[in-house]
Amino acid sequence: MVRYSIALMLTLWTSGAFAMPPSLYREVAYEVGIPSQALYALALTESATRLNDGSVKPWPWTLNVKGKGYYYANQKAACTALKQTLKRTSSVDVGLAQVNWYWHKQGFNSPCALLDPKTNLTYASGLLKKAFQNKKHWGKAAGAYHRPAGGPLAFRYQQRFELHLHSLVR
Repeated sequence: MVRYSIALMLTLWTSGAFAMPPSLYREVAYEVGIPSQALYALALTESATRLNDGSVKPWPWTLNVKGKGYYYANQKAACTALKQTLKRTSSVDVGLAQVNWYWHKQGFNSPCALLDPKTNLTYASGLLKKAFQNKKHWGKAAGAYHRPAGGPLAFRYQQRFELHLHSLVR
């Protein structure tokens, strides 16, 4: 897997045919052994928002409750909102990669830990890597990340992910 990721990155690097994800994505992807473009495309698919400068980027302090995204100005505000939301429901997607608290809480000391960008991306990278090991295709792995049971929801997610990935790997 690591060899494949390195070979993919070297091929793209030498062809000059990809956009460089931000450094945190490159760092985490390297540590986990997945392509940074796949991780960044996942975060774009999960938590992208348009910033004041017009750019579209993943937003670290994002919560999703029952299909509705909430974007907070900072980690403290998101943490406060997350704690309040968890009093009503345990199914909340959190952070850059929208890790679901209900299904993945065993990996964390507190729900607000998922609002730390590196923690969130590291955990999500592990899930994405495991899905890739099963699916052998980054788009299908992303679909499984979003909806492990598969079906139309996973396929639609895969399509959105692949649009982001292709914008990074031209």
